[in-house]
Amino acid sequence: MAGDSATNQAPALAGVALRYPEKTFYLGQVFKDTTNSYKLVWFLAIVSLLKRSEERSFRLKDIFTEMAVAAWHPVCFYRLSLGRQDKLQEVILKIKQMWGLPPNASPEAIRKFVDGSDEAQTMLEYFKRYVPTRFLTPWFAEKLRGERDDTARTREIETMAKESQRTPFACPYYFSGSGARGSITLNDSWRVFLMENLGIVQSFAEYHLALYLQARNPNVPGVVHKLRAPTIRQLTAARDFWRLVRSSFEKARKAAQFKDIYSERELGDNFSIDHFLPWSFVVHDLIWNLTPVEPATNSSKNDVLPDLDLYVPRLAKLHFGAIEIAKKRPKFLEDYINCFKQDGESLLALGENGFVAKYREVIVPQAQIAMHQGFQSGWKLWN
Repeated sequence: MAGDSATNQAPALAGVALRYPEKTFYLGQVFKDTTNSYKLVWFLAIVSLLKRSEERSFRLKDIFTEMAVAAWHPVCFYRLSLGRQDKLQEVILKIKQMWGLPPNASPEAIRKFVDGSDEAQTMLEYFKRYVPTRFLTPWFAEKLRGERDDTARTREIETMAKESQRTPFACPYYFSGSGARGSITLNDSWRVFLMENLGIVQSFAEYHLALYLQARNPNVPGVVHKLRAPTIRQLTAARDFWRLVRSSFEKARKAAQFKDIYSERELGDNFSIDHFLPWSFVVHDLIWNLTPVEPATNSSKNDVLPDLDLYVPRLAKLHFGAIEIAKKRPKFLEDYINCFKQDGESLLALGENGFVAKYREVIVPQAQIAMHQGFQSGWKLWN
């Protein structure tokens, strides 16, 4: 069976399936049917520990800490749902609420806090009961068939995991210790496989996590980009574009039109770039969602949704003037064409009022989805 499946793997594993047919087959079986995020995040936690350590054994406590790190940014920063019955999301949000860790906290800060908090560890120990053993179910599916008692099922998996280490089809790890001192020890063959293919198996797990999250957040954009901590954004091209707009406005004696849409103050060369719809929602830097603002405005707005009735017309009017200039730079015009499905001439032919209406058609539905995710809405700049 394992050999037959070697050519039927998720794209991430296809490159190693022929060399490791048994291992890729079983990993595929683990994530074949996921009703909660636990197995996916558990495996990503083990991969994370392998990337940072040469140990063969890992404490359950440390794996649970890495589970919190892996789930933190999808839940807290990007506001994705792990599912209505998913307890991991509930635990992560409690930790955030009770101890005030910021949504964009670094993995190191999250790890340090959770590892040092007895209360956080106690909450995470909920996952000890089933997750470590249920992950191994595919290796023992036939022997477990018909076993309905959860406690007995757990004991059987623990026993079979240890016994399997003496066979050619050993499962990835076995258990030692109990309670807070419990740990897993990796099978030597599995450890070699994982260490040789860490990037591939991580991509494989993240691929399945993205599928899982997309199914539970069907209207949310860019889910595949919301699995990890946010990276430093590169806005050099956007800044160059808005400098071009500013210069063109000045040459046309329209410098007063280059202004902060929130404060309505004219902007000089020292401006910041704001994502009108929060970056943590759209996860892109496309021109149509960007606007130049005063640095103080950018700090004040943060990742909230602005008042649409007040600010969408101002945003659209600024971009209407920018498109006139972007006609000379086709590369900048692409963002507008892809967003509005019309070329620059057609957009300008709408007139200013028609273009404002077109902007509403794009912005309002996305803002509604963001509000349902929990993004604060109706923000206004108070001067």
